[in-house]
Amino acid sequence: MKINFQIFLNKILKSELIRNTTVLVTGTVLAQLISILLQPFIRRLFSPESFGIFSVYASLIGIITVISSLRFDDAIVLPKADKESINLIGLSLFSNFFINLVILLVLILSGKRIVSFLNLPETFQIPVLYLIPAGAFLFNTFQSLNFWLIRKRKFYSVSANKLVRRSSEGLFQVGFALAKVYNGLIYSDLIGQFTNVGTAAIQALKNGLKFSLISRNKLRYVARKYSEFPKFNLVPAFMSACSYYIPAVFVNKFFASEAAGFFDLSKLLLSIPLAFVASSFSSVLLQKISEKYKNRESFISDLKPVIMIVLLISFAEILVIMLFGEPLFKFIFGDQWITSGRISKILVWSFVLNFIVSSFSTIFVTMRKIKIYSIWQFLYFIAILSLLFFQHIGFINFLKVYVIIEVVCYFALILVMVNIISRFELSVKSE
Repeated sequence: MKINFQIFLNKILKSELIRNTTVLVTGTVLAQLISILLQPFIRRLFSPESFGIFSVYASLIGIITVISSLRFDDAIVLPKADKESINLIGLSLFSNFFINLVILLVLILSGKRIVSFLNLPETFQIPVLYLIPAGAFLFNTFQSLNFWLIRKRKFYSVSANKLVRRSSEGLFQVGFALAKVYNGLIYSDLIGQFTNVGTAAIQALKNGLKFSLISRNKLRYVARKYSEFPKFNLVPAFMSACSYYIPAVFVNKFFASEAAGFFDLSKLLLSIPLAFVASSFSSVLLQKISEKYKNRESFISDLKPVIMIVLLISFAEILVIMLFGEPLFKFIFGDQWITSGRISKILVWSFVLNFIVSSFSTIFVTMRKIKIYSIWQFLYFIAILSLLFFQHIGFINFLKVYVIIEVVCYFALILVMVNIISRFELSVKSE
């Protein structure tokens, strides 16, 4: 038994996938730790209502970023030629700019009605609403540059960029909190994203990104060649983003900004594995599996150690929250946030499954199974929209219905992923 464990451990340590993931995880952990370690301080200076408003702001940005690049950024790592990949970056940036410009015009024309519809308090300043397209534009610009760095296997650069972003954001959060700026959370997020784009741009240019290679003819070519991304993935991905972000908006609309603030803190803490590990695993798997899939090589041995780590983290999170949820939130964040600890015991099951799925979701992109993923995203979106029928059952019961929907949908997607991987591995063996 000891020998088998030693062999398994050696395989993990020698795995290129694990090494690259470790680099990304380390950078992500350090970056997120800055934000998380500041939370006990910031949560005592900003009210639950302020965090509820910020949650709505961040949710709207999360939804917009899915559509503003038309999903062409997902394809940046796929081409064999760098010139083709650079033109995909150009295509992503152009669409990102114009779509957010249109959204800005809509917000300017309908700002008051949107604020009223979202049930935001009167203290919310309408001009802040106009910052949403700017935040979405900066985030998607970073994503395009980040995919270039992943393509070039510059995982240290990716990690460093995350650290710079969170440091600048955290610094301004403290400053705005001490200055008692009402929308300081929103301003600091925007500053952090601007810093993120700047550092990523410098790193990308150092690693071969040449905008001079972008041409009108080449843009048309890649737009046609990778048209399956906006055609088959744009609307479903938009629906999937709505499914993830809309619950916070629903909570704010149905139960007020304070409830949204409690929901936001639970979401923040339960998403720690998602933020620390899932995105890093997903990024490395995107590059690694993409290569092996194109060469018709088995990649199941690369997945096994990742699966083991993901399951161990999931079990640990469930155990900690179920045993120490309420006292943990009370001790770290203060008495006013004990409600977040209570609802975390309900929400933990959906967030654990989300963590598992997110760690491996790039399989659908690398194995060109976008249509299957799109069908699931559509069904998931419809399921989440059904929450509109439960707005009168009370906050806690509303969350229980939400978790049931999440668990059923994510478990179904896991079964689909297992089936896709199994079929590919069998086909490789038969060849």
